[in-house]
Amino acid sequence: MVNNTTIERSVNIEAVNIERLKILSPIIASIPHGSSCITSEMENIMIQNVLLTNNDWFLNELYDFLNKLNITRVSANYSRYIIDVNRNINKKSMEGDYTESLVYHKTTFGKNIYENSLPSKVVENRIKEFYEPYHTCLLNEINSSLKQWNKVYLFDLHSFYAQSTADIVLGTSGRSTCSHEFLDHVYKSFVDEGFTVKIDEKGLKGGYIVSHYSSIENVEAIQIEIRYTTYIEDRYFGEEVVYYKDDILFNKTKERLTRVFKNIVRIVED
Repeated sequence: MVNNTTIERSVNIEAVNIERLKILSPIIASIPHGSSCITSEMENIMIQNVLLTNNDWFLNELYDFLNKLNITRVSANYSRYIIDVNRNINKKSMEGDYTESLVYHKTTFGKNIYENSLPSKVVENRIKEFYEPYHTCLLNEINSSLKQWNKVYLFDLHSFYAQSTADIVLGTSGRSTCSHEFLDHVYKSFVDEGFTVKIDEKGLKGGYIVSHYSSIENVEAIQIEIRYTTYIEDRYFGEEVVYYKDDILFNKTKERLTRVFKNIVRIVED
């Protein structure tokens, strides 16, 4: 475990926030959908009153303990509706389902966001300003840690509501992004804290980030999805923007997650 006197370092650029201690960590957490902020450019061209649903609400706050465990955290400062950094850049021209598109033209409930297709210049600007910086920062953190550690473990952190009734879903693209041993350790760490856990549920099998970065030698990656009802509020979630949470539930879940990740750190560092 890290010495408490270690000085914390935080790097904040326009598109990305990086938090880590001075000691490089073998564990890196990515939070690509934790912000609901949009730019004035998007606000000026989107359909008025359209609901930008299904962000990973309050996720940055939920995982704000990670850097205290010497887990590096890389998070996007802007909404997935600006551009989804968890998508392959080759899909920049797609205007179909949000699960495929780099830049969404419809909400997660299938509602149009814009009256017309976006000009290619707008898409290219968003790639340059938001997509590329995220992946540059994440790759830099991985490469820096690989210089010090034999292996680096990447967690891509998300939340969901409809795709499963489990508390936690671990996405590994068909158990291809990490070793069976590491997956078993992570699975058991959640189960030991009373979470119900599933692996590779439909729609939650892992996105571009875990698939792409696990292809780097000595990098193992797991997508971790937590259900809204497990940390926000135990209720039905529909087509909505979520403004409020059950603080008692939220704080209790954060305490449980802290113990989960403490155990993972102990396993990785042993």
